[in-house]
Amino acid sequence: MSTEGGIPDPLDAGTRSRRAGGRGRRQSHGGGRRPGQSDTRDQILSAALELFAARGYSGTTMRAIAREAQVDPALIHHFFSNKEGVFRDAVSSRVDVSALFDSLAEEDDPDRVAKSPGAWVARTFLSFWEDGTTRPALVAVYRTGLSDEAVTQTFRRDIEDAFAACLRRIVPEHHDRTPAFASLVSAQLAGLVMLRYVLVVEPLASLDFEELMDWLTPSLEVHFERAAQGQG
Repeated sequence: MSTEGGIPDPLDAGTRSRRAGGRGRRQSHGGGRRPGQSDTRDQILSAALELFAARGYSGTTMRAIAREAQVDPALIHHFFSNKEGVFRDAVSSRVDVSALFDSLAEEDDPDRVAKSPGAWVARTFLSFWEDGTTRPALVAVYRTGLSDEAVTQTFRRDIEDAFAACLRRIVPEHHDRTPAFASLVSAQLAGLVMLRYVLVVEPLASLDFEELMDWLTPSLEVHFERAAQGQG
């Protein structure tokens, strides 16, 4: 099966195999009751998030979510008013996009950041995409944005604003001296994210992360050097 544009569907054999190995085979629940509303709601959100990440918003139906979560479709309408509500709650259940980079910005070593800001920025931004816990939510936001901008634009804006705020806290002198600085850095990283994690374009998608950093860091450092010189 494939998604839009012929992109392999991550919910094919690979993802399903990993899921089965991690949680064990799920039993059919038929018409029986779930252990509790909280468990059922969480199961729906997890199933929905994987579908949104794999197929985007338009390619995911309420019935498909119910089938993936192995619940009656009526239960989804019981917990959520509509598909947009499922999407918003599914993303929010994994990441607080408006505060995504706060903890890293506050805890990192200022001397290390100052020595190699490009390397720090790359690792800070991409660490959430490399993390299997937060990656599905971020992929869902960006994949949905390819065809359903109205649904995802708030999340995209929050992610980008949080990243720009993180840059201002860590390297305020660069951001203040050239207004284009944060936009240029964000644009380069957003393009990489789209190719590596969302569209899964090879060989970039399979490139070792440290090798990726070796290629990416020098190009980001150029932006910091130009900003430090007041060039924009």
